[in-house]
Amino acid sequence: MNSRIGITHSAYYLPDKVGDVRNWAQLTGQSAACVTQLERAGVHYYHDAAGESVASMATKALDALLESSRLAPDTVDCVIYTHTLQSSVAPPPMSLPRILCDTFGFVHADAFSFAQQHCASALGALRMVRAMFIARPALRRVLLVGADAMPVASERLLDGVGLMSDGACVALIERDAPINRLLAVRTYASGLAWQGALGQQEPRLVAPHFLSARQLIMAVAVDAGLEPSEIQRVLPHHLNLPAWHRVISSLGMPQERLFTENFSRVAHVTVSDPIINLTDCAALQPGRPFLLFAQGVGGFSAAALLLR
Repeated sequence: MNSRIGITHSAYYLPDKVGDVRNWAQLTGQSAACVTQLERAGVHYYHDAAGESVASMATKALDALLESSRLAPDTVDCVIYTHTLQSSVAPPPMSLPRILCDTFGFVHADAFSFAQQHCASALGALRMVRAMFIARPALRRVLLVGADAMPVASERLLDGVGLMSDGACVALIERDAPINRLLAVRTYASGLAWQGALGQQEPRLVAPHFLSARQLIMAVAVDAGLEPSEIQRVLPHHLNLPAWHRVISSLGMPQERLFTENFSRVAHVTVSDPIINLTDCAALQPGRPFLLFAQGVGGFSAAALLLR
């Protein structure tokens, strides 16, 4: 059954406080070699929540979407919250999805969280959302919300391939969407990359991570009945820009199809990168497919192919 769902609106929020990688390195005692490696990876700036809660950031992202979409709160059927960090939840007995429902008056919405796929959780949730639309014909609108804030400055470093930013995103997924229709979505997980088991060996698996990225992109294109060369733009997560250039080349795509504008400006906002890029990429052409991609620690990846 084809539910013909798509992302009709998206929005995001980034905290006002912006730091640069050199000041961060000085603050946390990092080496000059670390700075050089991060800059080669595409990192120059990051956003710092400076104590702002994930609930506040998620609320501001939702505010932006509701303002741009004119969505009536009582027409929302479901709210799904995703995150990477275990600290990005409301303290019990509170529930962050329920806080969002109460704040915005989503009186008819079911609400729950989806996590444990780390930075691939938001795109991974699209598989579940697609199944929900197929199983529940009355379902019309789902809000997918993601937010994370790293409270420890030194923990922002991601194996030298990126720097973690704080922020939030939201996507409105609707049945019979006229834009950004979901053609195919795939996820991938490999326990080989779990740091808890490997300790200091994990950096050796950076190359296999991007080999799996290439394989996942090819697989999701096959699912949609397309060749990778037909994908007009790739909207990636903001980690290891040089490796992304190699992935694009290996797929036979021109480099300009990789959306790179937010690597330097935004850095890596965990679950939010693909939705941030979808919101900002103004060059998407109607009637042509594009790809959202996310990858997280622990060997989790997700790719979604949509039709503009």
